[in-house]
Amino acid sequence: MHAHFAVIADNAGRARSRAAATALAAATLFGGCTSDPRAPARFPDDWMGHWSGTLEMHGARPSEGEVRMELVIGPSIAADRLAWTIVYDGAAGRQVREYQLLTRDPAAGSYAIDERNGIVLEARVHGEALYSWFSIGGANVTVREQLVRDANGERIEVEMVTAADRDTLATGPDGEVRSLVPVSVQRASLRRTALQPAP
Repeated sequence: MHAHFAVIADNAGRARSRAAATALAAATLFGGCTSDPRAPARFPDDWMGHWSGTLEMHGARPSEGEVRMELVIGPSIAADRLAWTIVYDGAAGRQVREYQLLTRDPAAGSYAIDERNGIVLEARVHGEALYSWFSIGGANVTVREQLVRDANGERIEVEMVTAADRDTLATGPDGEVRSLVPVSVQRASLRRTALQPAP
């Protein structure tokens, strides 16, 4: 981001100070270089905010090549839960999924996604990434989400891999190893657009 300032000779020092403060605030808001790439991200504290990007779909029967995706984390609803809203916006229209993140045991990295329709998906934090795995209608889906910090700022990387039960291949001396073929992958790189979700 760039800012232009009118500098008057008598106030040059103050103008430079204002410019520096403005640049720092903008970089902090939009995940700029003020984040230390070496600092581990705290889940879910550092993930809070409104994130947006493009979800790309690859593999079998993609309904669309890509759609806009938003992830809105927060605000807190109770001591053990906060809002976890996912938005998909494409040719099929805008779909808003108002889920909630449940805290089970933060020391053990134990969380869950409550879809608020009777479905609760267990999730775990491993190596700074949030993982979940579930089966539905003969499909097995693994989801990986991670807040990444580097010289370009902050982003949440999302990857969903789907494998179908019908593609199972059993191998080994007694057929004890069951292999599932990944049939589709969905990926998104989401940038923060706001530190705090809109009320």
